[in-house]
Amino acid sequence: MRAPWLLVPLALVSFGCSSSKDDSPTAAGRSTTTTSTSTSTTSTTVVSTTTIPFAGSTNNASAPASTDHTALLTKLTVEHQPGVDRVTFEFGGAGQPGVAAGYETRPTADGSGAPVKVDGSAYLQVRLTPAATFDLTGEVPKASYTGGDRVRGAGTTGVTEVVRSGDFEANLTWVVGLRSKAAFRLSTLSNPSRVVLEIAAPGV
Repeated sequence: MRAPWLLVPLALVSFGCSSSKDDSPTAAGRSTTTTSTSTSTTSTTVVSTTTIPFAGSTNNASAPASTDHTALLTKLTVEHQPGVDRVTFEFGGAGQPGVAAGYETRPTADGSGAPVKVDGSAYLQVRLTPAATFDLTGEVPKASYTGGDRVRGAGTTGVTEVVRSGDFEANLTWVVGLRSKAAFRLSTLSNPSRVVLEIAAPGV
């Protein structure tokens, strides 16, 4: 059974599925279907999707940047919606940074490689580039993100916490702690600019 994703997809790029019965639109002998919906205030583009509800999966999801400038993180939210836990990275200005997400065995800090303590038994790393939490264009660096380095889930069923593990040379990295490995997908939204990670709730 597929996760009932709440975002409205505009352009589906790729699927991966562990189910024994492949009912994805990219299965052999069938063509990819693209649908679109537009509104005056918000547009949504599903940039990559993976479904990996089984232990040991190494599937990844990624999408290219839609801006040449360093995207400045302004807000990070972790919440539960019916069927999914949602982690949203919100940025100031137009365009989204490139994003790559995948499971890691042992979370480590960028640069030093030191272990990063994250609550949970599975760890989903999200790398955003070019992105940062400080605006370095002025004479004095100014923080664009004033939230914590650890953000706990609000009523989430799978996500335990989201921990910052790197912010250096326009590479911004966070680790999402999970109670167990689960299906996930990435998407981007505009007005405001956001990168959204959705993780299927247990049993979905």
